[in-house]
Amino acid sequence: MRSYQNLATTGRRRNTSLVVMAPLFFAFSATTWAALPSNAEVEAILNKHLISNNKAKGVAVALVDGSGIRVVTAGNARENEPLRADDLFEIGSVTKTFTTLLLAIADEKGEAKLDDPVEKFLPKNLKLRDSAGAPIRLVDLATQRSGLPRLATNMQPKDPKDPYADYAEQDLLDFIKSFTATRERNAKYEYSNIGFGLLGYVLTRAANADSYEALLSTRILKPLSMTSTTSNPELFAARLTQPYDANGLATPAWKLPLAHAGAGAIRASAGDMGRYVEAIAGLKTSPLSSPIALATTVREQGPNKINMIALAWIQFSFNGRDFLNHDGGTFGSSSSLLVDRNSKEGVFVVANTATPLMDIALHLLDKRHSLATRELPKVVSVSAETLSRYAGTYKLNDAMNIVVRVTAGKVTAQATGQGEFEIFPESDTRFFAKVAPIVMTFGEISEGKSSSFLLEQGGAKLTARRLP
Repeated sequence: MRSYQNLATTGRRRNTSLVVMAPLFFAFSATTWAALPSNAEVEAILNKHLISNNKAKGVAVALVDGSGIRVVTAGNARENEPLRADDLFEIGSVTKTFTTLLLAIADEKGEAKLDDPVEKFLPKNLKLRDSAGAPIRLVDLATQRSGLPRLATNMQPKDPKDPYADYAEQDLLDFIKSFTATRERNAKYEYSNIGFGLLGYVLTRAANADSYEALLSTRILKPLSMTSTTSNPELFAARLTQPYDANGLATPAWKLPLAHAGAGAIRASAGDMGRYVEAIAGLKTSPLSSPIALATTVREQGPNKINMIALAWIQFSFNGRDFLNHDGGTFGSSSSLLVDRNSKEGVFVVANTATPLMDIALHLLDKRHSLATRELPKVVSVSAETLSRYAGTYKLNDAMNIVVRVTAGKVTAQATGQGEFEIFPESDTRFFAKVAPIVMTFGEISEGKSSSFLLEQGGAKLTARRLP
């Protein structure tokens, strides 16, 4: 969930960035990364990278593959109280994936189709249109391409530490009534909490449910046997871990009524989230298999050119693997959910502290993602004439070319089907990437052009040769 700060004191909103994974070029032997780590290995990782350096008070992990669900914990639920496997955490914006699954279920039932206009389910003849006058659709909300802002413009929390608690249904309706679109629907990606709050609200109305909690429980939690998950802050309250902010200070858990429930209200145990991962990964036959397939189908461009978006789920590629991801965060919690539907495995990492977790999640799923701190070489100056020798297209293997471009003194590389990123010179011939541990060393010059380069990554070395 995107965080909210008191604008009177900060003058701005603080946003939690989605992580975009760097493009990595080649495949490794499966034996180096395929198996999920043991419980002891996971506990050691959590203690080393989160607990011992005070980045998190308590952390829980659900690891899911064909052998089942394992839960590993480290640290404390609150001061001097060790974390238990059945403790609950705020999962923040991971809630959004539940809301879009509810949308997929509603689509399957015929209650609310993806292409239906949002205004079809609004009270009092309210309209919700884009800048061209076209109705904004449910799918636009679900893919973060509705044009709605990150936060409602009429949000004025009484308690800045619990910013959504007093934003009521009438506030949501007042926001819709006053909303003026600045772009056409589906024109671009823009993360919106109020958009997902609205989506949860209209789905609850479309199903004639008593509450978002009732809809969530009936259609997802009960079918998946998730007995320790809720969007009701009163339920399981005694088992909720104490949230801590980024400075390690205790902070209140958030309450999100109906107007924002679909954006980030869910609290869950790691074990329950393991059951959710199991269903999303397709490890077991589930009554939700069909709507899960609909919800996880990639549809539009996400935050950038190399990240696509399904219904809430962000897709990224890493070393030939496609992952579905959503992260979450409140003022006192963080979470990261990663699923590989092809290999049928996934992980969920959650902490009762505001701290980044996606690097940990990816490392647990694929050991090729290193957690080691990189010491970057010093960038040197290279003449424009020398740089011009390297521009061109190089063949790495039968399936992949790498295009090297030189523009205004900057050198970039882009592999087939992947995003472009900058590489920096540490000598006249040797270049490194900051986004990932990649080194490219250009070789022999022929007719004023480099004929090849050596690509180094993860201990492996491959030669890419210039194409005519």
